[in-house]
Amino acid sequence: MGNRLEAFYGDLDEKYLQGDLTAVERFLLESIRQAEKTPQGSRDELIAIYNELGSFYRGISRYAQSIAAFEKARALAVLDPGRDSGQYATILNNMAGTCRLTKDYDTAIALFREAAGIYRRAGLQDTYAYASVLNNMALVYREAEQYPEAIGCLKQALGMIENMPGHMHEVAVTYNNLTALYSAAGDRMQAMQCLQRALQAFEKCSDEENVHYAAGLNSLAAFLYAEGDCERAIAVYRKSAKYTLRFFGENIEYGITCQNMSHVYEKMGRKTDAAAALERAKKVYENLFGPEHERTRAAEDDLQRLRKASGA
Repeated sequence: MGNRLEAFYGDLDEKYLQGDLTAVERFLLESIRQAEKTPQGSRDELIAIYNELGSFYRGISRYAQSIAAFEKARALAVLDPGRDSGQYATILNNMAGTCRLTKDYDTAIALFREAAGIYRRAGLQDTYAYASVLNNMALVYREAEQYPEAIGCLKQALGMIENMPGHMHEVAVTYNNLTALYSAAGDRMQAMQCLQRALQAFEKCSDEENVHYAAGLNSLAAFLYAEGDCERAIAVYRKSAKYTLRFFGENIEYGITCQNMSHVYEKMGRKTDAAAALERAKKVYENLFGPEHERTRAAEDDLQRLRKASGA
């Protein structure tokens, strides 16, 4: 079974690198069908594939399907290896990430805390998996505007990750998240220090092309914009949009990035570019949520305002 899982992950990585999201989904679903035909050792294989399927659907903003896939992985993991396993905790961590994106913060925090408790009881509190739970929990606290709690989680995670070899990208993202938190909390000096550390860490990353790089760039660009550095902000937003589009297609994060680019362009006085970026965002929201969704309508209202201001 180990060889099959190793081959599965290798093939999955190749599918992602090709950038064909339909092919990725088709591969994952077919992998599930094949695993279900394998009587011996198929449970661990199915858990792994359902976990990847949940992460895939989360990445392309299909949240109900993401939760459903994680629930299937969770149901299998309850039977074996059980509720006290690291594998079960990983599923909870991933499911909580989807709950965060749907703004179900109470459920997300409960799942993250359950996962953290499992890791501690298993003696895994010094692992990257445990640090990942702390990082993800910080995102929930940040969105709920509980900044001291979020900063506490990130500082604890950072203290662990910095001592782990091979995790420079995670160090960069954590410093980047701390930049945004200190900025939101009004501590500009700490924010600037973390920004410099984030930039230094990103420059040391050996492989920027991964599915998480865009998120780090996006929040970094937001800080640069808030600091008034529009030229650098737009350059970073462009790179963020490129990676998001490559790995996840036109998901909600891509739409938000385009909308953020519109704000920067408008501040720079480039209203034509601002309108074009906002038009892309509106189309993304419309495709994902429909023409009457609040995001779509807000983007359309903003677009009309821009056009009126530019005389278009």
